[in-house]
Amino acid sequence: MILTIICPTFNEEKYIEKTINSFLQQKIHSFELEILICDGMSTDNTRAIVQSMSAKNSIIRLVDNPNKRTPFAFNIGLKEAKGDYVAILGAHCEYENNYLQTCFDKLSEKKVIACSGRVITKVIHNTLQAKLCEWVSNSRFGVSGNSFRVIKEGYVHTVAYGIFNKQALLDLGGYNEKLIRNQDNDMNQRLLDAGYKLYSTWNTHCYYYPPYTIKQLFKYAKTNGSWNVISFFINKKSMRLHHFIPFLFVSAILLLLLIGIVEYFVNHSTLLLIILAAIISLHLLIGIIASLLIREGNPFIRIILLPFVFLGFHLSYGWGTLKTFITRRFT
Repeated sequence: MILTIICPTFNEEKYIEKTINSFLQQKIHSFELEILICDGMSTDNTRAIVQSMSAKNSIIRLVDNPNKRTPFAFNIGLKEAKGDYVAILGAHCEYENNYLQTCFDKLSEKKVIACSGRVITKVIHNTLQAKLCEWVSNSRFGVSGNSFRVIKEGYVHTVAYGIFNKQALLDLGGYNEKLIRNQDNDMNQRLLDAGYKLYSTWNTHCYYYPPYTIKQLFKYAKTNGSWNVISFFINKKSMRLHHFIPFLFVSAILLLLLIGIVEYFVNHSTLLLIILAAIISLHLLIGIIASLLIREGNPFIRIILLPFVFLGFHLSYGWGTLKTFITRRFT
């Protein structure tokens, strides 16, 4: 039996060699491996790296994705895959050497259609900004308790970097190519709607490399918040309440600010502005508590800086959603 890895790439020269090496180091006994690197016509050294590795190992194959975007890569991979099972994996990750076998064993044991391992956010740049990005991404307060990055082992509503039964994905028509982001949420929900079950195991893990500057982190949050809107209109059930809490937070802040300013000049009342300050202060306080739960790095730096990064992350995410709701322009 063959299991096919489908890995989309575009300008991943910093990560792709490590990622592919983690594929090659997998300890497997239930299947043979095929590796498809579906590249969106990278303009950096990604393709040369993959071609060089492919020349040394025939199980690696570079597949062109002229449409560049992730869902197209997934669908091209599904068509090209020789395996009955596919692993939809990311290029910004390294995978524990038992990752594929453990996920496959758990998929068979639990009789589910898909299974993934634990996703641990880890930075490769040893800078303060990079560590702040890592802490936000690993925090239940930062990304919500329902995120695939912090959700515990068991049956879940979404799997990231999972093994899937290929035929089930094909039967559903593959990935929605309108969704540049959240195509995995959409597919997971369609699998659930079709009566299948998904499972996440903590018996194995992969390391995900997040944005490593605050600017990149906030841009990432804004883009995700924006794409939640189109995802909601395409498949409402694929988006859950936690996806829109930052939107509600930002909306409340803006309303209180605007009405509070009017109230101040018209009625000389500062009540709404005080409420606004209290809400922001409460968010910062929760951020301090979340910072104290992290057991690495300088605690003083965490307590001083991380609450403001949490705040900026949530504001960026919520602003992305709000702006897109208003303008219907997706970023």
